[in-house]
Amino acid sequence: MNDTTQPNKMETDNTGTSRSKTGIIVAVIIAVLALAVYGGGVFYYSGHFPHNTTINHIKVGEMTVPEAEKAFTKQIASHKISIKEKERTEVINAADVDTQVDVGNQISDVASSMNPWLWFTCLSGEKDYTIRPDVTFDKNKLTELVNELECFKKENITKPQDAYLKAGETQFEIVPEVLGNKVKKDELQNAVEKNLVSGATSIHLEKEGLYKLPEYYAKDDVVKQALEKANQFTHGSVTYDFKYTTETVDYNTSKDWIKVSKDFKVTLNKDKIGDYVEQLGAKYNTMGASRNFTTAYGSKIHVYGGDYGWKIYFDKEKSKLIKNIKSGENITREPVYSYKGVCRNSAKDDIGDSYVEVSIQNQELWLFKKGKCILNSSIVTGDPTKGHSTYTGVYSITYKQSPATLTGGNAAGGSYSSDVTFWMPFNGGQGLHDAHWRSSFGGSIYRGNGSHGCVNCPYSTAATLYKHVKAGFPVVIY
Repeated sequence: MNDTTQPNKMETDNTGTSRSKTGIIVAVIIAVLALAVYGGGVFYYSGHFPHNTTINHIKVGEMTVPEAEKAFTKQIASHKISIKEKERTEVINAADVDTQVDVGNQISDVASSMNPWLWFTCLSGEKDYTIRPDVTFDKNKLTELVNELECFKKENITKPQDAYLKAGETQFEIVPEVLGNKVKKDELQNAVEKNLVSGATSIHLEKEGLYKLPEYYAKDDVVKQALEKANQFTHGSVTYDFKYTTETVDYNTSKDWIKVSKDFKVTLNKDKIGDYVEQLGAKYNTMGASRNFTTAYGSKIHVYGGDYGWKIYFDKEKSKLIKNIKSGENITREPVYSYKGVCRNSAKDDIGDSYVEVSIQNQELWLFKKGKCILNSSIVTGDPTKGHSTYTGVYSITYKQSPATLTGGNAAGGSYSSDVTFWMPFNGGQGLHDAHWRSSFGGSIYRGNGSHGCVNCPYSTAATLYKHVKAGFPVVIY
């Protein structure tokens, strides 16, 4: 016999039914409450902005239209704008420029556009609306406030600077740009005006591009290319060979001839190069210069004037030097000369040991070859009493001709024509030649019966001179 007690079936059914009824009642209550909450929300948000609603980023959630209008206008009219600079943050207060705000019906229109039946969708996440309120302020006051900002005081401003090329110790270098902190005043004021209207509370000068910036940076290709070209121009050297000394154009000289434009075009300053060539001429040209000279009598004198000597050809030398610099090569050469002497023993000695010497006072001529006197003769020079003096100075034989006919004018207004066997001009119409019409030479003949400026020589003297001289041969007259 099994004595286990079995549950009453009727009791079990009653318990299940009771639980089911309780669940239904709870569900009904929840539904009623939810409906009440939803209905209450619909009723409430029919007159209020939904939660998390902003207008122009100003919070108006849970506010009625009048409350939102008041809060919006108050905040716009009194909000502060932070100006974030590199060194500081400054503030402009909207109230300080008499800001007035009129939203009209715009906030009301935003409220009317909302569906209160969907109020629950605004419980999470911000919903921003944008309106265009009529904002007025005193622009003159705003200008004054902007002008008074610390960032516009002279002592606080560092102007931006472009990267540039600088001549360093051995080559050109790039000096990096300076960003500085100079603010674009007009653009900043425009940004403040926009923030006064929109209600935005900050302006970040650097992020919003309100600093004036350099136009050229060290990393720019145009800057790097300019550096390469400048260093190419100054990489080589030109060494001038003056026989007794040299003069070198290297980086230390040519760096001052580099011209870099604002847009980094690299050129040579031709004026400065011309100045250098002129200085070179002033230092090394000997034509017409005063020279120390020891006469055949052993006396030491200074001789100056004449067309003999070395003279640099300015235009051609300048052009050649520019070409050499552009090549960037190391070159050794003579300057380009327009006139040359026979030697360059020193700055003051370019006559050498072979020359013709003429003493007007003593009416005497000498011919020296390699330091030895091979000819000494009496002569007749130009007549000073008739204005035909032979010019003093150092000249060079222009050419020689045999025979020749000499022509010219005389003091009486007529002309003359003389046939000579040996003609050696050294100064235009003046020259050395034989004078077969004379029976005597030397003494004081030249005073009253001298030549038209030439050096008249006995036939044999002229013949010897003609044999030993050539174009360029020095003639010293004193």
